[in-house]
Amino acid sequence: MTRTSGSIGGAVTAAALARVGAPVPAVETASATALLSWAAARGRVRTGSADVARIAFVGDSKTVGAGAGSGTNFTAGAFARSRPARVAALLAAGGLPVRADTFFGCAGMTSIADLLAYDPRRSGFSSWSGGVNSLGGATMSTGNTNPAQFQSAGVVDRCSVFIRNDSDRPAFTVIKGSESVTLTPSGSTGGFARLEVSFATRDTAPIVIVRSGTTGNLQLAGLVAWDSSRPGIEIANFGVFGTVTGFYTDMTLGYSPGTALASYAPHLTIINFGTNDCAQAVPMATWLANIRTIVQQVRSIGSVILTWPAVGGSTPAGGADATRSLWRAALRAFAFDNGCLFIDDEALLGGRAAALSSGAFADSLHETSWAYDVEAAAIARAIL
Repeated sequence: MTRTSGSIGGAVTAAALARVGAPVPAVETASATALLSWAAARGRVRTGSADVARIAFVGDSKTVGAGAGSGTNFTAGAFARSRPARVAALLAAGGLPVRADTFFGCAGMTSIADLLAYDPRRSGFSSWSGGVNSLGGATMSTGNTNPAQFQSAGVVDRCSVFIRNDSDRPAFTVIKGSESVTLTPSGSTGGFARLEVSFATRDTAPIVIVRSGTTGNLQLAGLVAWDSSRPGIEIANFGVFGTVTGFYTDMTLGYSPGTALASYAPHLTIINFGTNDCAQAVPMATWLANIRTIVQQVRSIGSVILTWPAVGGSTPAGGADATRSLWRAALRAFAFDNGCLFIDDEALLGGRAAALSSGAFADSLHETSWAYDVEAAAIARAIL
């Protein structure tokens, strides 16, 4: 198998560059077909022959965008500055129609207040709490009728609501302006569903969700809103603060993170794990096995990009430098052997010492907003 570097189909291999001591490129692929599934889905949206192409970002606090915001954990206001949000903006600037009015889970936040500070498009949720783990972390759960509200950035007339879909879950009502639609969950225990809502009016009125049934808690996993008159690229941030790869290998039930990820059926999945696995002494073999499981869940559906995370700090963070070097090499080899694009965020930021001196990190583990922009630009260039 030829391992090309730089652009797909390049004549100089990464292995050859390494032998002569040249820097290994930060974006590599072992196959010219690594992004073929994604390119086909993107092309169908561009020509109008398909309504949507889905991109899923899966990872830990770096996918959440921690470091780009304010507050103790640098998460307040971070959603809009996260790598997924910046990729969405770059794709839009590159001429692709984008659906970025999405949210999923509690992102690993410790309270609803922290969640709403992280993503101010969400409001209300009074006395809501975290529920079962699914896409983006714990679901948003309630046994009361206090409303949850989402404010889209543009005009919308459609939305998808993702829920834990059991027959013992309550009915709920989705409201926009003067219109309302009541939905009743059904199906087997532990199910997961994407329920569709259409509105007659296309405007920027907020979308409100209210529990209207009387049995059990409503468990809201996420929401996507869009303008049905335009096809688009759906961008989903499934990052969860503090997690390791094992979070997304859970396929116990339909709503479990790994099963729900496959149900979401992304045309492109961008996976960024390794910081917590390495720092928390998860064995490298376990980490790679978990990566393999996640890739297997989505590879038959679409393309995969594996990213090696960068770290900062004046002393090794996220694992000792020598250990991280071994892990990075293992992930790169895995990407080549499994037809995935490989992006090295550490190389993009010049390594730990250079990242420290340039101010790329808010702390020892989390990038500032401009550093996430650098990483987002590499992804956007690869997939436009």
